[in-house]
Amino acid sequence: MKLIELQGTLKEELLLKLRNRNTPSGTFKEALHKLGLLLIERALNTLPVKRVKVETPVAAAEAATFSSRVTFLPVLRAGLGFLPPAVELMPNARLGFIGVKRNEETLKPFIYYAKIPITDDHYIVLDPMLATGGTARAVIELLSLRGVPQERVIFCCAVSAPEGLRALEGLNVTLITAAVDSHLNDKGFIVPGLGDAGDRYCQTEEVEVFESYGVQGNQGC
Repeated sequence: MKLIELQGTLKEELLLKLRNRNTPSGTFKEALHKLGLLLIERALNTLPVKRVKVETPVAAAEAATFSSRVTFLPVLRAGLGFLPPAVELMPNARLGFIGVKRNEETLKPFIYYAKIPITDDHYIVLDPMLATGGTARAVIELLSLRGVPQERVIFCCAVSAPEGLRALEGLNVTLITAAVDSHLNDKGFIVPGLGDAGDRYCQTEEVEVFESYGVQGNQGC
């Protein structure tokens, strides 16, 4: 695995807002959006390029452009927070979606939903948290089964745990992260982390949430 950790005061300030338990939801969303811009821009800068020429009103000019298309793959739900900045930077990118649920007792993931275009694109996986690494490995395994080489998979994460990094050792993927935190607690949360990014982004921390998989019609309602 190739690890790239963002540097600079701006990412530190954005992380400070995301980590603060008293940050209002609107400010949290805004900070996640801005951090997403930094992470995704860094991810895009790892892609292969080609040189092209254009004619300006004055003379010819040459610059680099991407030689590969991109598919953004947000992991539901928290990964949706990185989708707006991704589309802002690359409005013509393809989009896929994957839902991965973690068993809170075993901490092991299972994929409950996936709709992913399978092409020769580079895949940028959007997920603010790399905790155990189980979700990341599940995504990699699914893409590999569909013929996507690991070297075309890039993860963008706000914070990462050492346990998650170890889970990706030996894999030929790239991880862009804003911070590598201390450890996971006994509940599988990153310490110090920023809490449950999905709940904080969706404002579902203190309300009852109906959650079901495979419900048809009004079953379970």
